Amino acid sequence: MARIIELGAAGVNELARLGSSSLLAALLARLGLLNAIEADLEPEAQVSPAEVITRGLLAGEGRYTRLEVAEQAGVDLDEARRLWRALGFPEVGDEQRVFTSADVAALTDVAGLLGADIVDGDGLVELARPLGNLMSRLAAAQTSFISEVLGARIAAGRKVEDPHLSDDLAAQALITTRELLPVLERATVYAWRRHLAAEVGRALFPDGSGLDVSAESRQAAVGFIDLTGYTRLSRNVDLTELARVLDRFETAVLDTVVAHGGRVIKNLGDEILFVINDPASAAEATMQLLDMFTVDDTLPQMHAGLAFGPVLERGGDVFGPVVNVAARLTSLARKGTIRVDQAMATELADAQQFTLSVRAPRRVRGYLQLPSYRLRRAHMP
Repeated sequence: MARIIELGAAGVNELARLGSSSLLAALLARLGLLNAIEADLEPEAQVSPAEVITRGLLAGEGRYTRLEVAEQAGVDLDEARRLWRALGFPEVGDEQRVFTSADVAALTDVAGLLGADIVDGDGLVELARPLGNLMSRLAAAQTSFISEVLGARIAAGRKVEDPHLSDDLAAQALITTRELLPVLERATVYAWRRHLAAEVGRALFPDGSGLDVSAESRQAAVGFIDLTGYTRLSRNVDLTELARVLDRFETAVLDTVVAHGGRVIKNLGDEILFVINDPASAAEATMQLLDMFTVDDTLPQMHAGLAFGPVLERGGDVFGPVVNVAARLTSLARKGTIRVDQAMATELADAQQFTLSVRAPRRVRGYLQLPSYRLRRAHMP
């Protein structure tokens, strides 16, 4: 393993990076990717990086071109390529043999669904897009976690002048990787099943009382939470501090939204989109988030927009005019404030824990005059 990582005469600031490199190298070793190197093959006999990764991560040797995979699975090549693009897989040349028996098996499963008329090609592509996007982000997050977080931990307390540094980092990285990989795989499947169960429950029993699968749309409160002054913040702090702020922000929003019966839809940089069915719960969650960041001097403040109305849910995302209105309201809200639309104000009219004050209609993108209200917490006697 020491041969894989050239540590050289590194400074103290390089230790975390060295730990990261050690851990990623250990990950490759654990997956069986270093066989060619450890066997001392001649340079011309060594496999390409793409082939090395394929052998370790994709459960088999790259043996097939994309045409051969499609033929073996009984799927039209154009249909297979459309599916692979929807999943976000990188393009490969016609002659590249990077596909494995696992690719044949997966595409054969697809052929079975198509042949049984369970789903058509368009339906598969519609499902593949959010799946590919989710898995791509998950893979990036897991790789970052392995490299940055755990890499820094295994390098902690090491001395750069230690002659055994290279071997010690490699040994610790192998131990960490051996324990980590199976847990990551099980955790991914576990989390998916839990979320699937929750989503099926929402689809079948949207109000907790009956069956309703007749429509993809439903009434809900849509919210955007945005960090105030993010551009200025990103210019004035280092990347480590920026990562800490974003992590606190994302964690706070996720925990609070879930606690109030909602769901985070997606992160848009310094902005997060969420949905909560009950308007009062959405207002309370947003108010709690603003309060949380207002009292913490180490964090920037937030501003938010809320709108209520019919929401179309497709592929794990939400669409409709109510989403656009919530986004525009967020742009109108100042630091530490919440703007809501007329429909949301109507829903909250009888909620005694809040007060609403009308704001002058404003021209925003897509709307000549957008009315809004400022939402505050009521001062209870």
